[in-house]
Amino acid sequence: MPASPRATLSLACIAVLLAASQVLCAQPVPVAAPAVAIPSSTIVQPALIEVQRSISALNIAHWKAPAQVKGAAQQDTGSIQRDLTDTLPGLLSKADAAPSNVPSAFVVYRNIDALYDVLLRVSQTASLAAPQGEADAVFSSLSKLESTRSQLGDAILNASQQREDQVVKLEAAVRAAAAARAQAPPPKTTVIEDGAAPASSPKKKKKKPAAKPPASSPPASPTG
Repeated sequence: MPASPRATLSLACIAVLLAASQVLCAQPVPVAAPAVAIPSSTIVQPALIEVQRSISALNIAHWKAPAQVKGAAQQDTGSIQRDLTDTLPGLLSKADAAPSNVPSAFVVYRNIDALYDVLLRVSQTASLAAPQGEADAVFSSLSKLESTRSQLGDAILNASQQREDQVVKLEAAVRAAAAARAQAPPPKTTVIEDGAAPASSPKKKKKKPAAKPPASSPPASPTG
């Protein structure tokens, strides 16, 4: 039985879709690499514990320094205590909740950087006015905090660089896939026929009916 025009059209559409899908599937789909995690708490917590211990052990009232110097040191240590107990825990929780989020880790880094500056003032004052044991403890915690700050900064820089590299690679892959699709030849349309279409039979012309001859008038009768 010959294929109907509707069946022929459906088969042609299927052929076009198959050819298009083959062109698209031939291009690799770019996949983003896993984001780099920044273990903020793991990096900074040991140093923060040591800072807390060294500050809590200070007896600034007995330092050999003017009252104004001791008052400034007490204000600095109070600021450090508030940062360790009130501010940093929330910042670290937010950073740990999204370890691949660079801005959250950078907020922690900025706080550690400011904390280092305040602790540095306390250490410098302690080296001149505090007992040797207290001065050494503060200096040790300062050194550890400085190392922690550098380690956290390196982790943030590494994560940022890897994220940028991933973006560059994804953009290149997308452009290459788009260029390959643009250069691909258009798919060929394949029409499948079940058999030759039947030849149309010529229409028979209707014969016109023959014209009837006019009726003859009867012959006139003779008059006598």
